[in-house]
Amino acid sequence: MVELEKTLQYAAERSPYYRQLFGGRVPAFTNVPTTDKKILSERTADFLCVPSEKLAEIVTTSGTTGAPIIYRLTAADLDRLAENERQSFECAGLSAADTVVLAVTLDRGFIAGLAYWLGLQKLGCRVVRVGPTPALITALVEQLHPTAIVAVPSTLRLLTGLTVAKAICIGEPVRNRDFSLNAAGQAIATGWNAQVFSTYGVTELASSLCECPAGNGGHLHEDLLHLEILDDAGQRVPDGEVGEVVATPFGVEAMPLLRYRTGDCAAVFREPCACGRTSLRLGPIVGRKNQKLKFRGTTLFPSALQGVLETTAGVDTFVIIARRQDELSDAVEVVVHGSVADPALRDALQGRAKCAPQIRHAPREEIEALQMPANARKRRYFVDLR
Repeated sequence: MVELEKTLQYAAERSPYYRQLFGGRVPAFTNVPTTDKKILSERTADFLCVPSEKLAEIVTTSGTTGAPIIYRLTAADLDRLAENERQSFECAGLSAADTVVLAVTLDRGFIAGLAYWLGLQKLGCRVVRVGPTPALITALVEQLHPTAIVAVPSTLRLLTGLTVAKAICIGEPVRNRDFSLNAAGQAIATGWNAQVFSTYGVTELASSLCECPAGNGGHLHEDLLHLEILDDAGQRVPDGEVGEVVATPFGVEAMPLLRYRTGDCAAVFREPCACGRTSLRLGPIVGRKNQKLKFRGTTLFPSALQGVLETTAGVDTFVIIARRQDELSDAVEVVVHGSVADPALRDALQGRAKCAPQIRHAPREEIEALQMPANARKRRYFVDLR
């Protein structure tokens, strides 16, 4: 692939990190060692391929799974970012005919809001930048009657009585592994009378994928990104099987990354989509690799517990807490607020997630504080204290 070779050669020539890693000899792409967040965090400056005067934007990762990483972009990188999002929104069926509410913050070093705004502008949409403020979202949706909204699912679920044709959901899952809508996706589809679209994006890749109306995975922009799905040993897993998403973005000028381990776990699918596209599709993210739980002889992702909690009557809100118990098992606690009885919740968890963690009831305020700690950009339902 031409773009892959160009990216490999550019990184080998310009990146201090890759120059040192390769030792003057450019390997075949499949022999390039993978890179991860730990390496990038510890050696961020060594990945920079341009002088500081050429930089146009400096952003940070969310810090959900560790200290935020500084990521730098040139003007050319911003153009690439805009094109990536243009293709993603076009995949969802948006066009210059649409008015789109952008209910995502553009401040606090957040790349996503910037990326979506750039992409919608490039697509020619009329953009209403309201941010994640419920009252303002409500007022402007009622007044302007937009055709689409881009927002975090937990924000959309706070609002009722509003309607758009399309809800582009970011940052939180809205689909189960089999592509069906999960509880959040169903609530948005019903509450907003909207078609729900799932997206996937990573700050360090300056890339994202979005579903088409068929809802069978995020379509890869093959001119902008290369994807692999690897097991723990670094070997590729068969299509349709879950492994870690490893990605190489094309055309990045400031901080190119080769075979970057995202830490996210999903499967890819290559058969043609019902929409007619033949590009690779990325399935729903089933969890984070470093969040996988060991519990009484089995392994599971917190998302399995979350799926049960979101659909159990009497659970108003919740958070899942993991602590290290010993080398063979983690201690898992489900903290809930609501009218659900412990036996009913325990039966639901055992029956559907094959897991019976400790259950504790708590005030809504305590759970809210765990979900949205100080300076958090998005709500979390899993707290890892291991």
